[in-house]
Amino acid sequence: MNKILILLILNLLFFGSHSLSFAESLTKDDVLSIRDGRFFLDGKPFAEISFNKFDILWELYDELDAGRPLDGTNRLLVAQEKALKNLHDMGFRTIRIFGLPWGPRGPESYADPEKRKNLYAAMDKTLDICNKYGIWIVYSLFADNFTDWKIVPGKGWVYGKEHLRELVGNPESRGRKLLYAYLDETVARYKERKGILMWEITNELTLRADIGDKERVYHGQRMPTLKQVAVFYDDVAKRIKAIDPLRLVSNGGSNMRESQWHLYQKEHSWGLDTFEQQFKCFQLLFANSAVDVIDIHSYPNNTPGYTIMGEDGHKTILDHKGYRAIALRLGKPLMIGELGVLPAAKTDKKIWDVTPDYFESFDDTAAAKPWVQKTLNSIIDAGVQLIYWWCYQSDRPMDQGKPQRFDIDLERNPDLLAIFVEANKRLKAKLKVAQ
Repeated sequence: MNKILILLILNLLFFGSHSLSFAESLTKDDVLSIRDGRFFLDGKPFAEISFNKFDILWELYDELDAGRPLDGTNRLLVAQEKALKNLHDMGFRTIRIFGLPWGPRGPESYADPEKRKNLYAAMDKTLDICNKYGIWIVYSLFADNFTDWKIVPGKGWVYGKEHLRELVGNPESRGRKLLYAYLDETVARYKERKGILMWEITNELTLRADIGDKERVYHGQRMPTLKQVAVFYDDVAKRIKAIDPLRLVSNGGSNMRESQWHLYQKEHSWGLDTFEQQFKCFQLLFANSAVDVIDIHSYPNNTPGYTIMGEDGHKTILDHKGYRAIALRLGKPLMIGELGVLPAAKTDKKIWDVTPDYFESFDDTAAAKPWVQKTLNSIIDAGVQLIYWWCYQSDRPMDQGKPQRFDIDLERNPDLLAIFVEANKRLKAKLKVAQ
């Protein structure tokens, strides 16, 4: 008994008070895994349409940073718990979150020892309430934030010595070393914690590859090439897996720009790629990478997908079936980390002149319903296994503003939410996943 007690104490000291004991160490069934191209969880086939609940850690960190305790008197904590309970009660089992405060405050919250305490306290509380309601999280590590930049009133974003290109392209950069310290500590701290579904490297890094002028400088920031992004993904995924070999790693979106291959070829051309050129971009990123899951973000809005150039020289659409075909060719499962269809104000003639039956706000449920349904139908039809809608119960002003508020909430728009509950069931039935 004394030997067991000593092991338990050592485990708590090493992993922190919120980890599992050695006797409860995780197995492959306790995390998301892949067998024959399918996702498994709890030892059973798994698929789901759920939501981005991206702001849980953001809000809890801000509360601690402001000196407000995370207890039953904290209205934001109460609201987040309520949201998770609602999702659980409707049958959703997973969500996607952002695991660092947004912008320069992210790396700052880790680099400063005092702020780091609040960062981990907020993450511990996030996992506590997710565990309480049986919710697993896709944990976006926000790895691309470790650069020198700040927001200056009147000037906007101001960049220091190390830009995104240095972080992504130079493993010896100061930012990369700080990123690795953050990964080493964070992944080790939570690797024995049930509730982390998979690790996500960052958010939408591909959208910044090869853009800008001929020197790849965009609004004052040096941008990486697609090849540098590919090497960065592989390096970071290997770093994560060296610490936590059980869990899958996804890239974190997004879809390629419609001109991604043209831009990568240094043509600085925004000419449309063909399907095969788009495939070459995905192949460069994932064919020989430690990344397990190909994650795209999809906002097709009033179109069924993104415009590419057909082999016959006429424009065509790359839709969800096309993206899944790319993933199948590369032998890795596809997930959609962000799916959404965004309202458009009547002043947006580009949409309303072409699509007069579009919708202005999710508050107009009758107008929004067909577009939400159509978007969900497209991913079910394509057989995508894991999808997260943007977003559920957000408090951000940009998500709340009318007419273009686009978050879903049980109290605001229950009729729309019912569509997601039904779509989630249809996806599971199609893929023969237990309800």
